[in-house]
Amino acid sequence: MPRFNRDYRLLVGPPGEKGVEILPPLRMTFDIEKNTKEEPNEIKIRVWNLKKETRDAIVEPDNVAVLYAGYAEEDGPLLMAYGTVLQGWTYFDGPDVITELDVLDGYAEIRDTVVTLGYGPGVKARAIVAEIAKQMGLRLLMADDVPDRTWQNGFSYYGAARMALHKVVQGTGLEWSIQNGDLQIIPRRGVTKRQGFVLSAESGLIGHPERTRQGAREKAKVQDKRTGDNKNIVSARQQVDGWRATSLLLPTLNPGDLVKLESRTVEDWFRVESLRHNGDWGGPGDWQTELELVDRNAPPRKQK
Repeated sequence: MPRFNRDYRLLVGPPGEKGVEILPPLRMTFDIEKNTKEEPNEIKIRVWNLKKETRDAIVEPDNVAVLYAGYAEEDGPLLMAYGTVLQGWTYFDGPDVITELDVLDGYAEIRDTVVTLGYGPGVKARAIVAEIAKQMGLRLLMADDVPDRTWQNGFSYYGAARMALHKVVQGTGLEWSIQNGDLQIIPRRGVTKRQGFVLSAESGLIGHPERTRQGAREKAKVQDKRTGDNKNIVSARQQVDGWRATSLLLPTLNPGDLVKLESRTVEDWFRVESLRHNGDWGGPGDWQTELELVDRNAPPRKQK
């Protein structure tokens, strides 16, 4: 089905409040980068020609920004980005007044949450993660069948929530990230339990996918049998095969989701390693989602 009637809804205001609602026909652009790393996803939003009181209200640091976008021919605007306003400012461009927001997903929760944890012998990683999510004020997205671990000697911790999460998931074969204000826990190099999406020309695929190979983060050291010198190499098992694809906007897709890529060159299921949503309401060009897809059977990446 053709998708031409773009729609969006932007809400910005203090935590716990509805805040200011911004709608078409005001021009709005977005550039959203998401990945499965522990650092917050980055969101950049610009809006044209707001009233002064609105401009002054939305640029306040620690505001919450929620962006919905989509196509009227389908389900209308859907949740695409959520986060804390890091900074905002207004500038003039000829006759236009442009307000720009830098937003980070989960920034306030990661920055501000200090957790106190104390468990006796036999506690499960799942229980620890659930308590961390509770103290961070985040909804936990974790399937029932993800790997678990028993801490035989108990578990205690006081400090930054992000460090506690890293410690627990690293030892359990999991990875964590914050996606749209939710704490997402999945197996390392695994996928979410959300329904897989088939990406083809009929569902929005633009052009032809590009083959990629992601190099290892660290090179392996081996000894040259002839000279005895140490040499750095990257083995095939350390590299991750994948594809780079571009689609019409897919606002509900997130890192860790499962995507089946269907084109003349490839037809298989992959994990979304990262993505970028970008578009301009009221300006030229398509609303697009750029996807980095990787082989689900690739070896887990090393955790720092």
